[in-house]
Amino acid sequence: MSAVPVFYATTEGHTQRIAETIAGILRGQGFDSEAVRIAPGMRSPDWSTIVSAVVGGSLHRGKHQSTVGAFLQREAAHLNRLPAAFFSVSLSAGSRNPAEVAAARDIALACVRSAQWTPARLVCFAGKLAYTQYGVLTRWLMRRIAAREGGPTDTSRDHDLTDWVAVRDFALAVAADARRLERSVPAGMEPALFCGEALS
Repeated sequence: MSAVPVFYATTEGHTQRIAETIAGILRGQGFDSEAVRIAPGMRSPDWSTIVSAVVGGSLHRGKHQSTVGAFLQREAAHLNRLPAAFFSVSLSAGSRNPAEVAAARDIALACVRSAQWTPARLVCFAGKLAYTQYGVLTRWLMRRIAAREGGPTDTSRDHDLTDWVAVRDFALAVAADARRLERSVPAGMEPALFCGEALS
């Protein structure tokens, strides 16, 4: 069975939930897929059976986790040979301010470009306001930002802002890309270099 792993880094756990959801949909589409947390010093995956891959991370203070950047730098040559995809998770992606949404996408693009990777797909998902996991100062600050953006301000609970339909559509698109490559490559042969088209 062809593999489409979902590599991810998470800080408060929500990106893991998104990664596991994507992996579950990919399994439903007939691929061997699991969510794999990116850890410092982790071994490179066995790319011989991988027909595509997904990499994701979350934004904190304008940056993705350092482990995401290190993984992309190390594996870019393999990722560029596949119709691989990238997803970024942030509160900015769910903002009502178009400038905030554009800024989140620009940061995601900068992340992949710094690794010299051209993913077939790049998406930004809104994350979660994890009020119950924040310290007092961070909770106060995030509440102020949410109030300014017209977001939820009840700090007694967390607020999931992710568009799960968009997550499903992204996963199905990744599966379709992988299936096209899978059908075009004879068994036992290495995939040809994939030239990413316009990012979606």
